Amino acid sequence: MFMAHKGTKRTLIQTEVDKVLRTLRNEIYSGLRLPRERLLENALAVTFSVSRMGVRQVLSQLHDEGLVEIEPYKGATVAAISIDRIYESYQVLSMLEGFASGLATHRFNKKDLDKLRNLVNKQRNLDVENVKEWETLNRSFHRTINLKCGNERLIELLRQHVQFTTYWFLVLSVPGRIPKNIEEHAAVIDAFFERDSEKARLLMERHIMESGEYLTKHLQKTVPQGMLHQGP
Repeated sequence: MFMAHKGTKRTLIQTEVDKVLRTLRNEIYSGLRLPRERLLENALAVTFSVSRMGVRQVLSQLHDEGLVEIEPYKGATVAAISIDRIYESYQVLSMLEGFASGLATHRFNKKDLDKLRNLVNKQRNLDVENVKEWETLNRSFHRTINLKCGNERLIELLRQHVQFTTYWFLVLSVPGRIPKNIEEHAAVIDAFFERDSEKARLLMERHIMESGEYLTKHLQKTVPQGMLHQGP
């Protein structure tokens, strides 16, 4: 009985730590926590009602993910924006989503393809300044394709990488890029209709990489130098 109680307690503690990890990660992704901002253990422990040991565990995980920098005797800070890391993430995402699109091509039925068409039509009818709604439609478009690939391990990898690149979505979704994104989405759907898995793969890879290139150039022009560095 005692061992079961201890195991239950450990599970509850880990659940709380995981919750703090997700919350703090999302705060960094969303920009609520700015690059170079200090992350004080005591303050975080109070804010999230967890132990300092739990906070250290969370910060260590975020450090492994490249989102937090930890210096001896100085503590933790939100990592500076790395142009190279963002670009590398888009390279990986392009391969993963391209492969998923190729696998999904022959798994789509008419209802699935009609759903994708409908999403693109909604994108076309949307005011390009409505970034929040655009983000929702864009996420739904890519998620519909990725979930159709039939490979659970690939889907899990996609979730991990999409989470990082979503961090930059508001910066990416400036009016100049949205019309091109829509036409690229439409071209991918055409490849699905043609049952051309290789064409779908290549179009999706190109779509992701061009988005990444556009984003990194935009960041270099707009992000203050103190928040930006070129290394990984």
